[in-house]
Amino acid sequence: MDDSRKRFWDTFEQMQEDFDRFFDHYARVKHPALVTFHTRWAPSANIVDTGDAIQVLVEIAGMRREALDLRIENERLILRGSRDDAEVLSHGCYQQMEIAFGEFELDVPLTVPVDAEHAEARYQDGFLYVTLPKIPEARPRRILLIVSNQ
Repeated sequence: MDDSRKRFWDTFEQMQEDFDRFFDHYARVKHPALVTFHTRWAPSANIVDTGDAIQVLVEIAGMRREALDLRIENERLILRGSRDDAEVLSHGCYQQMEIAFGEFELDVPLTVPVDAEHAEARYQDGFLYVTLPKIPEARPRRILLIVSNQ
């Protein structure tokens, strides 16, 4: 291996060791670092094209129906809402904190025209199920010509 390639890999390995030391330090911390920011989080979603519809499954446990705003605008499905912080777990030092709270937004680009008037949504067991029927494409059609003898 020539010297330039060896130096590259040595530098890469040194960076890896630096990252490992950095993250090992935070793994030993018994309380979370305080981070404040005001960005929206996005819930996890599955999007499936079934041929005649687009189906969207969104994981949003702990939500009230009134806290959700679901709409179709500018060829996008947009879900906005806010999940309140769980007060019952607010005392003590967190050892792990993965559940997002606060305002969220999910923005799904719609790659095909959908029939917004016949869209359906239901919220059950922490999941939002959305079905967006596609608008059928105009298909080429042959027109029979009739010759009249006038």
